[in-house]
Amino acid sequence: MQCQANLNWGIAAAGRITQDFVTALGTVEKSRHVVVAVADVDGQRAQQFAQRNQIPRHYDGFDALALDREVDVVYVGTLNPFHYAVVHLMLARGKNVLCETPMCLSVEQAKELYTLAEQRGVFLMEGMWSRFFPSYDRLRELLNHDVIGEVTQVKVQHGFRLAHMERVCNRSLGGSILMDIGIYALQLGLFVFGVSPVKILPSGTQLNKERVDVQIEFMLDYGDGRRLVALVTGLENLENDAVITGTKGEIKLY
Repeated sequence: MQCQANLNWGIAAAGRITQDFVTALGTVEKSRHVVVAVADVDGQRAQQFAQRNQIPRHYDGFDALALDREVDVVYVGTLNPFHYAVVHLMLARGKNVLCETPMCLSVEQAKELYTLAEQRGVFLMEGMWSRFFPSYDRLRELLNHDVIGEVTQVKVQHGFRLAHMERVCNRSLGGSILMDIGIYALQLGLFVFGVSPVKILPSGTQLNKERVDVQIEFMLDYGDGRRLVALVTGLENLENDAVITGTKGEIKLY
């Protein structure tokens, strides 16, 4: 991505999550980040979104956004099942892409997108926002300086009352509490241990009437006595913290 006076953003989908993103982007110095276009499968919704956020161009459908030459990078905030198609379209047209979590609904789709991004010479990233929290900078510093010794366990509890929401409970929309917020527990294990687990041990799953997971408990075994233990639920609000235990102490992450 070339350095320039402005980084021009396009927004793919005119929903709540993209509204949050545009609002957050508005706190960044405007000489660096500018939203120049928004697109949605519902043209009227795109128009209303543009008017509400003073965005100069709006499109009915995503093809026109992919062809907009002024757009440098696209934030994709569609519903989960449509991430793959929209990201693929943008990458194929040479757009840099930031995609809302989860990137895709399968490993195969994600690998294909990253391969395409490499072939096209463009940037592609999943929007794992917690990695950019100041607390993660501090956690990295403490781990790098061996403050708690060798990490042996990460224990996570993450829960909100989300099981009634369509994006979580509806199978046709890619619903899954693991895919919705459970990914934050998974990424914390990767952040702390730096490798993928050698074994996945589910210990309890609660499904709704569509057989979509709304609560899940599991352990990830990273070998050499290292593990992550997690409870992820859409049925109740939890404390939403993680305890990282090492041979010399522990860190609590909120």
